[in-house]
Amino acid sequence: MKEKILSCFLICFSLLSYAQEIDETQEKKYVEEDKNKISVVTGLSYIHNIFGLLYQDKVFRLRPNDAFYTEFFLRYRWLDVSFSFAPKLTRINNDDPEKGKSKYFNVGFTFFLSPKLRQYVYFSEVKGLYFQDTKEFMRLIYDEDYNEEGYLQFPDAKYKSFKGETSYLWLGNKTDYRSFNNMTYKPLKDVFIVSTGLFYQYNILSDLNKTIYQGEIFSESADDSPSKDFRIALRSGGGVQKKIGGNWYTIVEAYPELYYSKLIGEDFHEFNVGLYSNARMGYDNGKWFFGGGFQLNWINSSNENFYSTTQWLFRVGVGFRFNSPTFVNRNFDRIDHILK
Repeated sequence: MKEKILSCFLICFSLLSYAQEIDETQEKKYVEEDKNKISVVTGLSYIHNIFGLLYQDKVFRLRPNDAFYTEFFLRYRWLDVSFSFAPKLTRINNDDPEKGKSKYFNVGFTFFLSPKLRQYVYFSEVKGLYFQDTKEFMRLIYDEDYNEEGYLQFPDAKYKSFKGETSYLWLGNKTDYRSFNNMTYKPLKDVFIVSTGLFYQYNILSDLNKTIYQGEIFSESADDSPSKDFRIALRSGGGVQKKIGGNWYTIVEAYPELYYSKLIGEDFHEFNVGLYSNARMGYDNGKWFFGGGFQLNWINSSNENFYSTTQWLFRVGVGFRFNSPTFVNRNFDRIDHILK
C-alpha cells in the first residue's frame, strides 16, 4: 500500500514538473518571438496637475486648462518610447475662455541597464497656465473686500520638467518586470516584485511676463527670471501581477517614499514622506490588447504646490503588435551583439 502511495506521489510530481517545464518553454518561445515584433499603443489620459508659484512666502496654485491629452507608446526589443500631446483634431478639451488655452508635450524612454537595473527618463512641457487662486492673490495686493470674478491667465508661461528614475529589482528581474512598464509587454505569468528606486526631478517655470485678466492684456518689460526647483525621492515597495483566466490580467504597485525638495535661489526647502502607486487592468491575446489604469502620487506636504507633481492620472488605451521589417531585425541583432 505504501509503495502505491509513493508511486502516485512520484507520478504527480513528474506531471507537475513537466507542466512547469512546458510553461517555461512557452514563455521562452514567446519572448524570443517578441524580439521581432513592434508594439504600438494609442490612448487617452485625464491628468490633474498643479504647479506652484511662491509669492511673499505664500504658494499660489497654477493650473493648465487642458485636462485630456492623447498618448502613444512604441516598443521594439529594449527600445521603449512614449510621447503625448493634445492635438487640435481630437477636440476633446472644452477650454474655458476665462482660463485660456494650454498645450501639452511629453516624451519618455524606459530601458534596462542590466537584468535588474531599470532606467527611466522623461521630459514634459506645459504651455499656457492660469491662476487658480486669483481672488486670493488680488486680495493680497488690494484688500480683503476684493470680490471680482475671473482668472489671471499666463498664455506664454512654460513649465518644463525633467524627470528620471533608477530602480533596482531586489526580487524579480527584467523578464518579470517588463509588463509593469506599460501595455506594450504582454503579462505572461503571476509575478511579485520588490524594488528600490531613486527618483529625481528638475523643473523650470518661465515666461510669466504676459498676463491676461478680464479681457485686458498686460506686459512687463522687466527681466523675468525663471523659477527653478528640484526634488529627490527614495522609493521602496513592490508590485503584484495576476493573470485572470486566459488573457485578462491586473497589476498593482505601491511605493512609499522619502523625499527632499528645494526651490533654487530661495530659502525654501522641505523633507517629507509620500506614496507613489499605480494600478492597471487589461486584456492581451498576444496580437492586440487594451486596458485602463490609475496613478496616484500623494505627498504629505503643507506646501504641496511649490513643486510640480501629478496628484492623479487616469488612462485608457488600445494597441496591437506586428512583425518588424527584416532589415530592422538584422540591424538590431548587430547592436544586441555589440551590447553583449
